Amino acid sequence: MGVLFFMEAVMDVYLMRSGAGLPSDVDQARPLSPVARGQVQTAARVFVRLGVTLDAVVCARTLRAAQTAEIMAQALSFPGKSILADASFAGRGQVDAAMDFLAGLAPARSMLCCGHAPLLEHLASTLVCGGPAARIHFEPGGIGHFEAPELPTRAAVLHWLLGPAQLRLLAAP
Repeated sequence: MGVLFFMEAVMDVYLMRSGAGLPSDVDQARPLSPVARGQVQTAARVFVRLGVTLDAVVCARTLRAAQTAEIMAQALSFPGKSILADASFAGRGQVDAAMDFLAGLAPARSMLCCGHAPLLEHLASTLVCGGPAARIHFEPGGIGHFEAPELPTRAAVLHWLLGPAQLRLLAAP
């Protein structure tokens, strides 16, 4: 008689800090700088190479976060009109509100959240250890991959955290 194993369904949560924006004295809307746009395109190539698929894409309500989400979504054939923008992913957003927003995306099993520091760093720490105890730093254009049993959670696993330099190496032919 065989032994049955039950696999617990998990969620893949990708947190991505938006690329750097142009200085406000150049453009008040602060769109992605040309360098940042290239960094996000590199990250998108890495996601394609890794075979990442997404059920949901969320971003902060800023131009550069939306541009970051759009570049990633386009590379992964995720419909751009389905990107959700929410104020809880702003730099000074509330972690509990962001976590509740993500939990509301169920049954999505794979999601990308494009936002700003320090909110993303606090959200990452909360996902892993339940509060601000962990210091998880995201460079502009950096991405972290977390595996969570459910949302909200305080028991996620951080699989990797990559900055633009590491993403460039992974995207190289």
